[in-house]
Amino acid sequence: MGKRWQLRAGHVALTMVLAACTAAASSPACWSQSAYRINGLSAPQVISDPLAGRLRQQLKELRSQLDARAKPASLDQALEAGLLHNPLLASAYAQIQGQQWSLIAVRRQWYPSLNASSNRLPGQTFATSSERGDSPTNSNTTTYSNATNTDLNLALNWTFFDPSRGPDINAASQNLKQQQLLFDVSARNLVLAIQQAYFSLQEQQLLINAYEEILAGTEQQVQITEAKFNNGVVSIADVEQIRTQQYSTIGTVINAYRQLIDASSQLAQTMALTPGTLVIPSEELKPLGRWDEPLQSTIEQALQLREEIQASLAAAASASWSATSLFNRYWPQFSVGALGRYAGNNRTSGLPGDSTSFNDRSLNWDGAVGIGFNWRLFDGGINAANAEAQKATARAARDQAAERRLDVSREVEQNYANYITSQLALDSTKAQVNSARAAAVAVQERFAVGVSDMTAVVQVLNLSIDAANAYATAVRVHNSAIASLYRSSARWPAGTEPLLMQRIGQLRQR
Repeated sequence: MGKRWQLRAGHVALTMVLAACTAAASSPACWSQSAYRINGLSAPQVISDPLAGRLRQQLKELRSQLDARAKPASLDQALEAGLLHNPLLASAYAQIQGQQWSLIAVRRQWYPSLNASSNRLPGQTFATSSERGDSPTNSNTTTYSNATNTDLNLALNWTFFDPSRGPDINAASQNLKQQQLLFDVSARNLVLAIQQAYFSLQEQQLLINAYEEILAGTEQQVQITEAKFNNGVVSIADVEQIRTQQYSTIGTVINAYRQLIDASSQLAQTMALTPGTLVIPSEELKPLGRWDEPLQSTIEQALQLREEIQASLAAAASASWSATSLFNRYWPQFSVGALGRYAGNNRTSGLPGDSTSFNDRSLNWDGAVGIGFNWRLFDGGINAANAEAQKATARAARDQAAERRLDVSREVEQNYANYITSQLALDSTKAQVNSARAAAVAVQERFAVGVSDMTAVVQVLNLSIDAANAYATAVRVHNSAIASLYRSSARWPAGTEPLLMQRIGQLRQR
């Protein structure tokens, strides 16, 4: 009775397998010529799907192409290349130089002005006279007159008292200070961008290695499942389920390569490399350093040193000085003026070739020195209105500085929280990876002896992928949190400040 039930169950199972393969008859992986027999019926057998092998080969070729194109670099090398060659810093420093010349131009308003003008008017005229007498011929006499007038004027003026110039100089000085602070902001942002791009690139590289390891285990499980099906141990559903997992993992690897190329091109951009050049990290992703400062001292230092806050305060000071300058223009201006004039007149007239020609030459010098003043008593209130506008601009800049203080405090809080939680995540995700790896081995062994099913195998493979993602993300977040704390507290990472000074020296010589 028991034997007959086993034969009937085997017949039912074989019928289900035949129906499944008949429905998927177009699949190249479903049927083969050889088959085992149950109760006189031949069972179909599966062969390996060549598409998966082709995709794996194409991924290997893509990896080889990337390795051939990419330039290996460490984090220190990436920072050096970016700080020494990125045009963002050159553009920011050019604005500093422009503001320096604006300050020089305002200061030179204290210098006296000198104007010179000259007129030189040469001229020559001829006159002909006729004489008639008793002789049969007439005589004509031609005389000439040649005159040259030279006029040279010099005017010197020096406004030695102008109440608006001092505030103008102070306003320009504050604008220069603002540009210098904004240059530091650009440099700090560039350093953080390089670090984050490098960490993202390391993350994708780590994930690709983890995914390929999981994919290798999945391919081995596919081969085992196909062999078990051909021996009549598992159903076609198990085969297709593990194959689905195989293609899903291949898709995950493909997506990781795409993100790797994106991160590599972004890092190459920040490093100002030649277009078409990619970068691969020469260092593996691992937790970097610690942040030993407590939260409160980090916030205090950030509020004291952050350039964004200082730049807003400099803008407020500049606008306040501009308002003072506009109000001071209602005061009189005193100046010293000097005028000098040279006039020369040279005139020659007579008969051509006559040694008795008349020559008249005269020279005149004159000059004057005086003190004057200019006082605009009323301009319709234009300067007063413009001054009030500048005062409003100053208030807005001070309010912006207060807002940025709040932003800085929140930014430090967030980065510090990311750092603290990332430390916890590092331990938990590392344990998650170890547990997922052990679970995958155990479940696959249980499936090999027929104790576990394919659903459990697929689940542990997906858990392995999730664990790899979680660990790589935790390490990247940890490193990015430390880099962000350096940025938010206005500290330079080790070795970056000398590189910035070197770049500034290069930009000064342009």
